[in-house]
Amino acid sequence: MVQISGPPPGKLPCKPTLLLGIPDWTIEELSHVLINDLVYSSTSRYRNVEPVEESAKLEVLSYLDGTTLLQMTREFGGTMILSEDEVLDQATGEVDENKLTELNGYEYQAIVVDDTCFIREPHISHFVTKKYREEGVSVVIMALEGIFDLLPLRNAFDVDWKFAAYTKRTIRLTAAGEAIVGTATFPGKIKYIKANFVHGGQGEEMFIEHQYPGDYEDEEDYPDGPPPPAPGSPVVMKTEGNKSVSYFGFVNILDVNYGAIIIRLCYATPLPNSHIESTSSNQEQARSQHTSSRKKKITQNQNSRVEKSLNGAHAIIITILALLAYLYLLPEE
Repeated sequence: MVQISGPPPGKLPCKPTLLLGIPDWTIEELSHVLINDLVYSSTSRYRNVEPVEESAKLEVLSYLDGTTLLQMTREFGGTMILSEDEVLDQATGEVDENKLTELNGYEYQAIVVDDTCFIREPHISHFVTKKYREEGVSVVIMALEGIFDLLPLRNAFDVDWKFAAYTKRTIRLTAAGEAIVGTATFPGKIKYIKANFVHGGQGEEMFIEHQYPGDYEDEEDYPDGPPPPAPGSPVVMKTEGNKSVSYFGFVNILDVNYGAIIIRLCYATPLPNSHIESTSSNQEQARSQHTSSRKKKITQNQNSRVEKSLNGAHAIIITILALLAYLYLLPEE
């Protein structure tokens, strides 16, 4: 059975999620979001369908695939959807502003949007940014195509995010990630994945590179000891009051459960300082360990060079003394 981490108790029915400009294949991977809104949101007619009990509904829906859940959402409401094809005017190929105007009449818990809209679709970008700034709607930005210049996001949401890499890494949750993403959502302590990695501010990175100590035992290849974890995380989040803005950089649906993580991002609340400090402390500790290891290795190398020099000098002195003794013992002519 799918475990849904949706609205907190006492806040039902909840506001719906808006999936804006997202292709259908991606929407079908967001099962947790669709189920949450079918059962809990104010825009869902499925809330009145038998069985009425929420737990029973969750169990029924948990056995359905993403395609069926999307069909049910279009029939019963719940998640508000204006997909990649639907958001465009079919005659002009441009964003249909009238449809955005219709969407403006609703309140949302969160908006999930593709990152490329911030460089290609100014109307969508303006709509999302306005909802975030003026109405406190949380935003999740999915790197479906991936933009390497995050300046549009920095300007829109006042974040200090920088693109780090598009690569494969073994990752694990940070303290902030354990609190927001959750260990149940990211099963197993470590995972090898491919993603867009973004460097975030203090306490904003949900993941960190996991390093295997055995990989750095060769002193010839790593004379300074293990390097610090590579910068960046596939998921970063900035919270401000009851709203948040998140970047979701995973690119392979087989690596992680998209919907399970994104529903947590939609309902994330500000972290206690202890989690932020712990995350920053872990990252600083990794850097400190690398620096300490590097200094220790440098000291060892220096001591080794001094020892070799002393041994060399000692050998020279012994040679000279031996030569002098030899000359002293030579018979006089």
